[in-house]
Amino acid sequence: MTDNHRTAPAAGRRGAEVLALPPGRELPPATEKWIVDGLVRAMPGLRARELFTLRRDMLIDADYIVAGVDRERDQVVSLLTSRWAQLPSGRSCLHVMIQFVGDGYRNGEVFGRSWSTHFARLLTEGHPFPEVIALKTYNPVVHCAMAAFSAHPEVGMYPDLAGRDHRAAEVAAEVAGVLAPGAAFDPARGVLRGIGRPRDLYRERPVSYVPEANAYFAANAAPGDRVLCLLQVPTRAGAQAILTALGVPLPSGQG
Repeated sequence: MTDNHRTAPAAGRRGAEVLALPPGRELPPATEKWIVDGLVRAMPGLRARELFTLRRDMLIDADYIVAGVDRERDQVVSLLTSRWAQLPSGRSCLHVMIQFVGDGYRNGEVFGRSWSTHFARLLTEGHPFPEVIALKTYNPVVHCAMAAFSAHPEVGMYPDLAGRDHRAAEVAAEVAGVLAPGAAFDPARGVLRGIGRPRDLYRERPVSYVPEANAYFAANAAPGDRVLCLLQVPTRAGAQAILTALGVPLPSGQG
Protein backbone atom coordinates (compact mmCIF):
# COMPACT_ATOMS: atom_id res chain seq x y z
CA MET A 1 0.00 0.00 0.00
CA THR A 2 1.43 3.38 -1.00
CA ASP A 3 0.55 7.04 -0.57
CA ASN A 4 2.30 10.36 -0.85
CA HIS A 5 1.54 11.50 2.70
CA ARG A 6 3.36 9.50 5.33
CA THR A 7 5.32 9.95 8.53
CA ALA A 8 8.13 7.83 9.91
CA PRO A 9 7.49 5.28 12.68
CA ALA A 10 8.15 6.32 16.25
CA ALA A 11 11.09 4.86 18.10
CA GLY A 12 10.80 2.78 21.26
CA ARG A 13 7.41 1.12 20.82
CA ARG A 14 6.11 -1.00 17.99
CA GLY A 15 6.53 1.19 14.94
CA ALA A 16 3.69 2.16 12.63
CA GLU A 17 3.92 4.25 9.50
CA VAL A 18 1.01 6.70 9.24
CA LEU A 19 -0.60 6.95 5.80
CA ALA A 20 -3.30 9.25 4.47
CA LEU A 21 -5.35 7.03 2.15
CA PRO A 22 -7.86 8.08 -0.52
CA PRO A 23 -11.49 8.79 0.47
CA GLY A 24 -13.61 5.73 1.14
CA ARG A 25 -15.48 5.94 -2.16
CA GLU A 26 -12.14 5.52 -3.96
CA LEU A 27 -10.82 2.58 -1.94
CA PRO A 28 -10.27 -0.60 -3.97
CA PRO A 29 -11.95 -3.67 -2.44
CA ALA A 30 -8.54 -5.23 -1.77
CA THR A 31 -7.49 -2.19 0.28
CA GLU A 32 -10.72 -2.25 2.26
CA LYS A 33 -10.15 -5.92 3.07
CA TRP A 34 -6.53 -5.23 4.05
CA ILE A 35 -7.69 -2.55 6.49
CA VAL A 36 -10.38 -4.68 8.11
CA ASP A 37 -8.25 -7.82 8.35
CA GLY A 38 -5.46 -5.85 10.03
CA LEU A 39 -7.74 -4.28 12.62
CA VAL A 40 -9.33 -7.63 13.44
CA ARG A 41 -5.86 -8.96 14.32
CA ALA A 42 -4.70 -5.78 16.07
CA MET A 43 -7.74 -5.45 18.38
CA PRO A 44 -8.88 -8.88 19.61
CA GLY A 45 -10.99 -7.25 22.32
CA LEU A 46 -13.16 -5.54 19.71
CA ARG A 47 -15.67 -7.22 17.41
CA ALA A 48 -14.15 -5.42 14.44
CA ARG A 49 -15.29 -7.91 11.81
CA GLU A 50 -18.90 -7.56 12.90
CA LEU A 51 -18.56 -3.77 13.06
CA PHE A 52 -17.38 -3.42 9.48
CA THR A 53 -19.96 -5.91 8.26
CA LEU A 54 -22.78 -3.89 9.83
CA ARG A 55 -21.28 -0.42 9.44
CA ARG A 56 -19.29 -0.52 6.21
CA ASP A 57 -20.34 3.12 5.74
CA MET A 58 -17.88 4.13 8.46
CA LEU A 59 -15.15 3.33 5.97
CA ILE A 60 -16.57 3.78 2.48
CA ASP A 61 -18.40 7.05 3.26
CA ALA A 62 -15.31 8.66 4.82
CA ASP A 63 -13.88 11.85 3.33
CA TYR A 64 -10.62 11.24 5.22
CA ILE A 65 -8.94 7.93 6.04
CA VAL A 66 -5.67 7.73 7.97
CA ALA A 67 -4.17 4.32 8.69
CA GLY A 68 -1.25 3.26 10.86
CA VAL A 69 0.63 0.38 9.24
CA ASP A 70 3.12 -1.99 10.84
CA ARG A 71 5.45 -2.51 7.88
CA GLU A 72 7.10 -5.58 9.37
CA ARG A 73 3.72 -7.32 9.34
CA ASP A 74 2.18 -5.37 6.42
CA GLN A 75 -0.77 -4.91 8.78
CA VAL A 76 -3.06 -2.00 9.53
CA VAL A 77 -2.89 -1.39 13.29
CA SER A 78 -4.78 1.90 13.63
CA LEU A 79 -7.51 3.70 11.74
CA LEU A 80 -9.00 7.20 11.78
CA THR A 81 -11.91 8.05 9.47
CA SER A 82 -14.08 11.16 9.26
CA ARG A 83 -16.57 12.93 7.02
CA TRP A 84 -18.14 16.36 6.76
CA ALA A 85 -21.69 16.67 8.08
CA GLN A 86 -24.19 19.43 7.25
CA LEU A 87 -25.78 21.06 10.31
CA PRO A 88 -28.99 23.12 9.97
CA SER A 89 -27.33 26.03 11.79
CA GLY A 90 -24.61 26.22 9.14
CA ARG A 91 -21.80 25.38 11.55
CA SER A 92 -19.06 23.33 9.93
CA CYS A 93 -19.06 19.87 11.51
CA LEU A 94 -16.55 17.07 11.17
CA HIS A 95 -18.00 13.67 12.08
CA VAL A 96 -15.29 11.32 13.32
CA MET A 97 -16.56 7.84 12.52
CA ILE A 98 -13.62 5.65 13.57
CA GLN A 99 -10.66 6.18 15.89
CA PHE A 100 -8.98 2.87 16.72
CA VAL A 101 -5.44 2.07 17.81
CA GLY A 102 -4.36 -1.57 18.10
CA ASP A 103 -3.53 -3.08 21.47
CA GLY A 104 0.25 -3.08 21.01
CA TYR A 105 0.46 0.48 19.68
CA ARG A 106 -1.37 2.55 22.27
CA ASN A 107 0.24 5.15 24.51
CA GLY A 108 2.74 5.88 21.75
CA GLU A 109 2.81 8.35 18.89
CA VAL A 110 0.39 6.69 16.47
CA PHE A 111 -2.67 8.49 17.84
CA GLY A 112 -1.19 11.99 17.68
CA ARG A 113 0.49 11.45 14.31
CA SER A 114 -2.75 10.14 12.86
CA TRP A 115 -4.56 13.32 13.85
CA SER A 116 -1.69 15.49 12.61
CA THR A 117 -1.84 13.77 9.22
CA HIS A 118 -5.63 14.03 9.16
CA PHE A 119 -5.77 17.76 9.80
CA ALA A 120 -2.82 18.50 7.54
CA ARG A 121 -4.68 16.92 4.64
CA LEU A 122 -7.96 18.64 5.51
CA LEU A 123 -6.30 22.07 5.59
CA THR A 124 -4.22 21.41 2.50
CA GLU A 125 -7.46 20.78 0.60
CA GLY A 126 -8.58 24.28 1.56
CA HIS A 127 -11.17 23.41 4.19
CA PRO A 128 -11.51 25.59 7.28
CA PHE A 129 -10.92 24.05 10.67
CA PRO A 130 -14.29 22.61 11.78
CA GLU A 131 -16.34 24.55 14.28
CA VAL A 132 -17.66 21.28 15.69
CA ILE A 133 -15.86 17.93 15.91
CA ALA A 134 -18.30 15.16 16.78
CA LEU A 135 -18.15 11.44 17.47
CA LYS A 136 -20.27 8.74 19.10
CA THR A 137 -18.54 6.35 21.44
CA TYR A 138 -18.92 3.80 24.22
CA ASN A 139 -15.28 4.27 25.22
CA PRO A 140 -14.33 6.75 27.99
CA VAL A 141 -10.76 6.81 26.65
CA VAL A 142 -12.08 8.63 23.58
CA HIS A 143 -13.79 11.24 25.74
CA CYS A 144 -10.56 11.81 27.66
CA ALA A 145 -8.56 12.22 24.46
CA MET A 146 -10.97 14.90 23.23
CA ALA A 147 -11.23 16.61 26.60
CA ALA A 148 -7.46 17.09 26.67
CA PHE A 149 -7.90 19.83 24.04
CA SER A 150 -10.59 21.68 25.98
CA ALA A 151 -8.16 23.25 28.46
CA HIS A 152 -7.98 26.20 26.07
CA PRO A 153 -10.69 28.76 27.01
CA GLU A 154 -11.98 28.93 23.41
CA VAL A 155 -12.44 25.16 23.02
CA GLY A 156 -15.58 23.66 24.55
CA MET A 157 -16.11 19.99 25.47
CA TYR A 158 -19.43 18.14 25.62
CA PRO A 159 -20.41 16.38 27.75
CA ASP A 160 -18.42 18.44 30.22
CA LEU A 161 -17.94 16.22 33.24
CA ALA A 162 -16.95 19.24 35.34
CA GLY A 163 -20.30 20.89 34.63
CA ARG A 164 -18.77 24.14 33.41
CA ASP A 165 -20.68 24.50 30.11
CA HIS A 166 -24.45 24.42 30.29
CA ARG A 167 -25.02 25.89 26.82
CA ALA A 168 -23.76 23.00 24.71
CA ALA A 169 -26.89 20.84 24.94
CA GLU A 170 -28.63 22.78 22.17
CA VAL A 171 -25.73 22.26 19.76
CA ALA A 172 -25.51 18.61 20.82
CA ALA A 173 -29.19 18.07 20.03
CA GLU A 174 -28.66 19.58 16.58
CA VAL A 175 -25.67 17.32 15.93
CA ALA A 176 -27.48 14.25 17.25
CA GLY A 177 -30.37 14.90 14.88
CA VAL A 178 -27.98 14.87 11.92
CA LEU A 179 -25.65 12.03 12.92
CA ALA A 180 -28.32 9.73 14.36
CA PRO A 181 -31.70 10.85 12.99
CA GLY A 182 -34.64 9.37 14.84
CA ALA A 183 -32.54 8.05 17.73
CA ALA A 184 -33.54 8.73 21.33
CA PHE A 185 -31.15 11.38 22.66
CA ASP A 186 -30.65 12.57 26.23
CA PRO A 187 -29.06 16.04 25.90
CA ALA A 188 -28.40 16.33 29.64
CA ARG A 189 -26.10 13.29 29.53
CA GLY A 190 -25.14 13.21 25.87
CA VAL A 191 -26.40 9.65 25.41
CA LEU A 192 -27.84 8.21 22.20
CA ARG A 193 -29.88 5.17 23.23
CA GLY A 194 -29.61 1.82 21.49
CA ILE A 195 -27.76 2.89 18.33
CA GLY A 196 -24.67 0.70 18.76
CA ARG A 197 -24.01 -1.88 16.05
CA PRO A 198 -22.99 -4.45 17.01
CA ARG A 199 -24.47 -3.96 20.44
CA ASP A 200 -21.60 -5.88 22.04
CA LEU A 201 -18.83 -4.17 20.08
CA TYR A 202 -16.48 -4.30 23.07
CA ARG A 203 -15.96 -7.67 24.72
CA GLU A 204 -15.30 -5.78 28.00
CA ARG A 205 -16.18 -2.21 28.97
CA PRO A 206 -13.14 0.00 28.20
CA VAL A 207 -11.61 2.04 31.01
CA SER A 208 -9.51 5.20 30.93
CA TYR A 209 -7.01 6.74 33.33
CA VAL A 210 -9.69 9.22 34.52
CA PRO A 211 -11.96 7.68 37.18
CA GLU A 212 -14.62 10.35 36.64
CA ALA A 213 -14.91 9.48 32.95
CA ASN A 214 -15.12 5.75 33.72
CA ALA A 215 -17.85 6.38 36.28
CA TYR A 216 -19.78 8.63 33.90
CA PHE A 217 -19.82 6.09 31.08
CA ALA A 218 -20.64 3.21 33.43
CA ALA A 219 -23.56 5.13 34.94
CA ASN A 220 -25.02 6.50 31.72
CA ALA A 221 -24.20 4.24 28.75
CA ALA A 222 -25.41 0.65 28.42
CA PRO A 223 -23.58 -1.57 25.88
CA GLY A 224 -25.94 -0.60 23.03
CA ASP A 225 -25.74 3.12 23.81
CA ARG A 226 -23.25 5.69 22.59
CA VAL A 227 -22.16 8.96 24.18
CA LEU A 228 -22.11 11.89 21.76
CA CYS A 229 -18.86 13.79 22.33
CA LEU A 230 -18.27 17.24 20.86
CA LEU A 231 -15.43 19.70 20.67
CA GLN A 232 -16.70 23.19 19.87
CA VAL A 233 -14.03 25.33 18.26
CA PRO A 234 -15.66 28.61 17.18
CA THR A 235 -12.53 30.78 16.95
CA ARG A 236 -9.19 30.84 15.19
CA ALA A 237 -7.45 30.89 18.58
CA GLY A 238 -9.10 27.63 19.58
CA ALA A 239 -8.25 26.00 16.26
CA GLN A 240 -4.67 27.19 16.50
CA ALA A 241 -4.34 25.73 20.01
CA ILE A 242 -5.41 22.29 18.79
CA LEU A 243 -3.23 22.41 15.68
CA THR A 244 -0.22 23.62 17.65
CA ALA A 245 -0.63 20.71 20.06
CA LEU A 246 -0.63 18.39 17.04
CA GLY A 247 2.26 20.15 15.31
CA VAL A 248 0.18 21.32 12.34
CA PRO A 249 0.36 24.95 11.15
CA LEU A 250 -2.91 26.79 10.48
CA PRO A 251 -2.73 28.26 6.96
CA SER A 252 -2.92 32.04 6.72
CA GLY A 253 -6.39 33.33 6.02
CA GLN A 254 -8.13 30.50 7.85
CA GLY A 255 -9.92 30.63 11.16
